[in-house]
Amino acid sequence: MSASASVVEQAQAARAAAVAEVQRLLATADDLKRLAALREDVAAKQQANKAQLSAAVASQVEATKAGLDSLARAHQALVGMRANFGDIARLCAECQSLIDCHDKIAVLSEVHYNLRKTLQDVENIAALPVEAAQAEDMLREGANLLQVYEMLACLEGTSMKAQQALESGTNVNLAEATNLNAYFQKVKVTMGKFEERLWSIIRNFVAVSQEDPGLLVTALQVVELQELVDAQLVAAGQGASPLRKAWRRRCLSQIAMSIQDRFAPLLQQCSQLIAAGENTDKRVSEILAEADEFVDQLAPIYDHVSPCFPPDYRIFGVVCTEHHRQLSSMIDFIGLCADNLANADILKVMQWINGYQEVLAEFGVDEQEVLFPSGPQSGVSLLIGKYVQRTAGTLASWLLNIVEGDFKYEPKASAEGRMWTPGAVDFFRILNEQVAVVASVNRDVMLLRVGQSAVQTMRDFQAAQRRHISDGLPLEQLCAVINNNLRCYDESLEFAESLEERFADHVKGSLDVEDACRGFLDLAKEGAAACVAVVFSDPAFADLFQRLYTSDDWRSGSLTASVLATLEDFLQDFERMVEPSFYRRLAEGLLEECVAHYVAAMLCNLRGVTEADVAAARRDDARIRQFFAAYTKPEKVARECQALTDACEFLVADSVEAFVLSYTALLTSAPGVTPTLLANLVNARAASDRNMTKQDAREVLEHCREVYASRQARSNGDDASSASAAQAAAAAVATAAAAKGGRAPTAREVAFRAAVNACRKRGGAALASPSKPAASSATPA
Repeated sequence: MSASASVVEQAQAARAAAVAEVQRLLATADDLKRLAALREDVAAKQQANKAQLSAAVASQVEATKAGLDSLARAHQALVGMRANFGDIARLCAECQSLIDCHDKIAVLSEVHYNLRKTLQDVENIAALPVEAAQAEDMLREGANLLQVYEMLACLEGTSMKAQQALESGTNVNLAEATNLNAYFQKVKVTMGKFEERLWSIIRNFVAVSQEDPGLLVTALQVVELQELVDAQLVAAGQGASPLRKAWRRRCLSQIAMSIQDRFAPLLQQCSQLIAAGENTDKRVSEILAEADEFVDQLAPIYDHVSPCFPPDYRIFGVVCTEHHRQLSSMIDFIGLCADNLANADILKVMQWINGYQEVLAEFGVDEQEVLFPSGPQSGVSLLIGKYVQRTAGTLASWLLNIVEGDFKYEPKASAEGRMWTPGAVDFFRILNEQVAVVASVNRDVMLLRVGQSAVQTMRDFQAAQRRHISDGLPLEQLCAVINNNLRCYDESLEFAESLEERFADHVKGSLDVEDACRGFLDLAKEGAAACVAVVFSDPAFADLFQRLYTSDDWRSGSLTASVLATLEDFLQDFERMVEPSFYRRLAEGLLEECVAHYVAAMLCNLRGVTEADVAAARRDDARIRQFFAAYTKPEKVARECQALTDACEFLVADSVEAFVLSYTALLTSAPGVTPTLLANLVNARAASDRNMTKQDAREVLEHCREVYASRQARSNGDDASSASAAQAAAAAVATAAAAKGGRAPTAREVAFRAAVNACRKRGGAALASPSKPAASSATPA
């Protein structure tokens, strides 16, 4: 009733609102003119309201239908739940009687599970031969290796579990076990065929990588999958399981065996080298050509094989290592036949090694990994040793010919008059040729060994020249020795620099050539000393010194004039024949020897000391200084002449203290002058000086001995031995002269030579006394 009243009220309200709206719209007379338009507007709004009302009614009807459907479904669900509750109640009533049989039910359930599992295992075992045959067919038909492997891995796992079950069983029928083993064997045989196929692909990795790289990649995927299985077995504590196969290690082993098989013919050919005899050279060339083919295979391996393998295999390094091992065996075989190889073939082998190492370096292989074994019995060492031995023999033979040729014939004179022989030029030309040949094929061990041999040859060259110098040479020949060895010194420095530049970086600084280079400079110095010895061993010139301090022509100065004139003639010859860089050294050598002869003559020849004698001695000192000042530095002249000056001061000493002071000064400039040598000089002074008695002379000598002994103690006896060494050297000279058929020196001459040696400033070393006279224009004036 209230609902219908509400509708009536709403209708009346709507009518009243409509009347009010009409009144608003037609409030004036003019609004009647718009009546038609108002009607149209009202009609449009009425039509829109009807449409909106229809849509709302339709929506409400649909919602009502959906609600009715939901109520129907809910009713059905309630009916179903009521039925289920009835079933639950019925089942609960039934289970009341089963509670007492719970253990039996559990046992029955376990038996049911085991039976079902056993049936499943029996079905799997029964299917083993069939599925293995299917896998074998797939393998034969070229199916994907990975699929075949996965299938066989499952079969192998099933087979292994069944075998373990059989082995652990206690009541196993032997016949049944034998029948089952046939099933297991089928799986094992099929897996064996699969592995054979797998390893055949791995062994032919080079060809497969170029013809069918996908097949090689698949094979490696199989290996990696098996590696995962192995890792899982180890993690589970089943590292000893037959299912763990370590295929990765076997894969690398198969690759190594494949490389060894390919190298087998080459190594077989190498093993025949020992009995090859005269055909060795040809066979070495053939072997190296075949080895080049293996080196050429590295490029396709790098380009095609490496991308197929997982990066952690580092397969290119593995292949290079095995190649290198086989090539090392090849070199070892060749090294065993080094005696039958010519040097050219040894160089060919070393050149091949160098080229091979350069190829591997281009592939980024570490330098240490491409070195061949370097033990004393390795092939490389044997080849290098044989080559160096032959080279040393060849150099020794050439050296002998060069030295003999140099000293057999007269030296040549250059346009400036310098003496020379062709030996120095030929010697270093040969050395440089030998080094250049080796450097073209090897820059480390072999070049170092040849360089060592060359350095030893340089020392032998120097020793051979020394032997000829010691035997005695004419002056021209000695001048050639000086010039040649100066040139050899420069050539040796260039040789050492060139050799060092050719060495590989890791060898640089390993060879000491400096000592051998300095040996040439020392030999030139020895040649200069020998020239001085030749000058002073001239019989006529030597006779002049025997007359010093004893004759009137000495007191008059003519004897010293003859000495200096003779030296001037020799110096002019030296200036023409010797290189300018050594001319001053010769002049200094003549100066030192001249002073030593004058001091020795004073010690040995003076029988009395008069004012005229002292004046003549001082005059000689001044003239010698003035003469040699034209050829060398004044300070050098002063140092060398100091011994003669000190000897003159000793002559005029007027007290024991003065004698001691002058002798101390003399020992500084001429350390070899002993009190024994002074005895004649002191006695000569005592014989001519009324104020000096023999007792005074003995006192002077005693003090001189004390000074000498004190100096000897400070210098560890070096000076004490100088006189005896000088005397021994003089005696050796006398013996040598007698052995060569010359006149043996007299006792006076031996004593004089010993005194000369003692008076030399350089410690008393005796100069050589050549047996051959100087072929010079210089003669005593």
